[in-house]
Amino acid sequence: MPIDKSQFTKFTYPGVTEYIGKKFNIFNINMLIYNEKFSVLPISTHVPINSISKSVSFNKLYTACKNINFFYTRILKKKFKIGVLGLNPHNGDKGFVGNEEKLINRWIRRLKKKYPVSGPISPDTSFIYQKKKKIDVLIGWYHDQIITTFKTLFGFNAINITLGLPFLRVSPDHGTAKDIIGKNLASTDSFIKGLKFLFKYSV
Repeated sequence: MPIDKSQFTKFTYPGVTEYIGKKFNIFNINMLIYNEKFSVLPISTHVPINSISKSVSFNKLYTACKNINFFYTRILKKKFKIGVLGLNPHNGDKGFVGNEEKLINRWIRRLKKKYPVSGPISPDTSFIYQKKKKIDVLIGWYHDQIITTFKTLFGFNAINITLGLPFLRVSPDHGTAKDIIGKNLASTDSFIKGLKFLFKYSV
């Protein structure tokens, strides 16, 4: 079920994903927002916008690709393609609005030796690219860069899966919606989808 981090962790952790990683002493974890058609993964999760550039690192991208690879090959048992977004608008416009894409491009070339990864993809057209190239997972560098459009497309027809744990951890892809408690308005779609996923893939 969705968890209110303000009550559960008292804001000691930026999110429940980070809390679970700390409790199990596992820090190479990722949040995958999953749908059968395709999924998205933000490298940084619940961090301020002015701290995002500090999260741009090869190790973080490598961990994400490694966790995705395990999830698709060992749990779903299917082939997959990964697309990695650039950080800046229009992939930095050749350095005019940022240079991080030069690093990201080099990292992707390294990762291609081991994983089916492409990019950097210009963020503003990334979902068009995903559809055209039949990408299974889009990796973004921060939460709203990659999740906003995904939620617009799928609504509650998705679940949150924590990758990198020695067990399946699934939760609905939404919060607690305190403003509609007791009003019979809350959707159960994501909760039911999570249960079905666990029944299908848990061992």
